[in-house]
Amino acid sequence: MEELRKRLRSLKTADEKTVTLLENLFIPVTFKRNWVISYPTGISAANLYYITDGLVMSVISKPDEDYCLWIINKGFIVPGNGFLTGKKKEEVIEVLNDTKGYALNLLRTDTIARNNINMYRMLLEIYEEALVEGAGREIMLRIKNITDRYDHFLKEYPDLARKLTIEQQAKYLQVDRRYLYKIIK
Repeated sequence: MEELRKRLRSLKTADEKTVTLLENLFIPVTFKRNWVISYPTGISAANLYYITDGLVMSVISKPDEDYCLWIINKGFIVPGNGFLTGKKKEEVIEVLNDTKGYALNLLRTDTIARNNINMYRMLLEIYEEALVEGAGREIMLRIKNITDRYDHFLKEYPDLARKLTIEQQAKYLQVDRRYLYKIIK
C-alpha cells in the first residue's frame, strides 16, 4: 500500500485528504500468469488498476494477427473498454507473469467523488498520464529503423526490457522475433 500511496501523492493534483480517501478505495489484487484481466465484453471495464509488481499486456486480436497495444510491469492501467464513453474496443488484457497490485472500482468511486472534485482531478491526471505514455509508444513505433527503435526502447524502458522475453519484446516493438533476435545478437 505504501507504493500506491507514494504514487498517488506524486500526482500534481494530489492533496492528503483525497490521497487517503482514494487509498482506502483501492483493494489489493493478485493475478496469476495467463489470467485475463479484461475482455472485450467489458468485464473489468469499471476498474482502474495500479500494478506494483508483475507483467501485463494489452492485445487487440484481428483474424490474421494479434497487436500488442502496451506492456507494463508497474503503473496504472486505465479502463480501455468504454467505461466513460460506452465505446468498446476489442482489447484483452493478459497477465504475462504473476502480478500484484490494487483495483479501484470506478462506479463506487464516481459516487464518492461527486462530493470531492479533487478526486476527479486526480483521476483525470492519471488518465492524462496514460494518454501521454501511449503517445510516447506511438512515436517509438514510428521509428522506421528497427535497430534504432530497439535502442530507443532500451533507453526509455530499461526495467521493462529486462523483464520481457525476446518474443514479448518483438510483440511490443511490432517486429518479427527472428529479426529482433539478429539485432540483439
